[in-house]
Amino acid sequence: MPQLPYFDPLATPLETPLETASSFAEKDMTHYSETASGRTPPQRSGRWSGILLGLGAGVLLTLAGTRLLGGREATPPETDETAAVATQTVTVEPAAPAAVADTLAVNGTVEAIDLLSIAPQASGLQIRQILVREGNAVSAGQAIATLDDATLQADLRQAQAQLTVSQAQVSQQQASLAQAQASLTEAQSNLDRIQSLADRGAVSQQELTRQRTETVNARESVALARAEVESAQAGVRSQQAAIERLQTQLSQTTVRAPVAGVIAERLATVGDVSSPSTPIVTLIQNNQLELAAEVPQAQLDQVAIGAPVAITSTTDSRISLQGTVRSIDPVVDADTRVATVNIALPSSELLKPGMFLRGAITTSSRQGLTIPATALQPQPDGTTQVFVLSEGNQVTARAVEVGNRLAAANDEAAQVEILQGLQSGEQVVTSGVGFLQDGDIVTVVE
Repeated sequence: MPQLPYFDPLATPLETPLETASSFAEKDMTHYSETASGRTPPQRSGRWSGILLGLGAGVLLTLAGTRLLGGREATPPETDETAAVATQTVTVEPAAPAAVADTLAVNGTVEAIDLLSIAPQASGLQIRQILVREGNAVSAGQAIATLDDATLQADLRQAQAQLTVSQAQVSQQQASLAQAQASLTEAQSNLDRIQSLADRGAVSQQELTRQRTETVNARESVALARAEVESAQAGVRSQQAAIERLQTQLSQTTVRAPVAGVIAERLATVGDVSSPSTPIVTLIQNNQLELAAEVPQAQLDQVAIGAPVAITSTTDSRISLQGTVRSIDPVVDADTRVATVNIALPSSELLKPGMFLRGAITTSSRQGLTIPATALQPQPDGTTQVFVLSEGNQVTARAVEVGNRLAAANDEAAQVEILQGLQSGEQVVTSGVGFLQDGDIVTVVE
């Protein structure tokens, strides 16, 4: 068994523990080398050799552990949880009970309740001016168009001149009548005188006969003069009638609206020849429009006269009106089995005859739970979810079943009925729902 290397405790101390370990290794190697060469180191006490070997091993292990531990940097203790931070600012509203209406969806075309065709009464005159355009509101009696009245003005002047002539003829015939009446008076006086003389035998019978004939002729002259006066007066009346007719025609050269309303269509142009059978414009009386909606025969029993109807448009988001069922046509189309329901519309500049609109006829009403439509978040699988605000401003995704939709009214947002998934009073997120995840912490603003 090889002997341990000799170490003199009185020798000079090692500079470092590593040098001590190194020296032991070199001496050990020297021991084995000397042993191999047949040389033997000086013999030392076995007790000192064991003590020194233990001390060197302990120092070596202590230094190695110190270096290993000293080379590591201190790390702060890890925390188990991270502080919750709000990810988004949102608004919330509570689920609230409200009246929910069951509706019947219909489509239809806007029509005028009373569409009047306005044509000139005077014929054969050129249209000189059209004073209105489509969409203009007009009052009763307002001028719509004017016709060329030059010919009528000339005819009027001629009729007025002829009236003057007729009136002069009346005066002349009246003078002749007065003369004839004077002659008749004289003849009658002479007849009375001669008749008195004849009765006494003072004049011959022949003279009496002649005077009688003269009196009869004078009477006939009066009758003739009176007839001529009446004829002249009839001429005057005829001219006056002609003048009145021309004046009426002249007044008709200004075409006026018979009632108040809105111009629906302009059918004529300047220069066209007027005719009572050719309208110049069409007028919507009092601007009253209706929606002629088609309803299948099987659903007619759900429609009641006076039922409210929500009116919307697929092309104009500004159209959101409230109409009323005015009447139901008594005839059902034999081919399509569809009846026409007439829905009265309110006055609006957005509505025009011929427009296609949608209607939702209220068929019944009940109490339901509603939330703003902006709270809904459709899912790829066809379901719908909302985010419910819970304690600590944490939001929870919750699937809901949606019922009827309530159209926006005035300044209120559109609402939806929730059939399942929410309780009354629960707060749902109404803005920014597309950016939320289940469990997010949010900041709520008013």
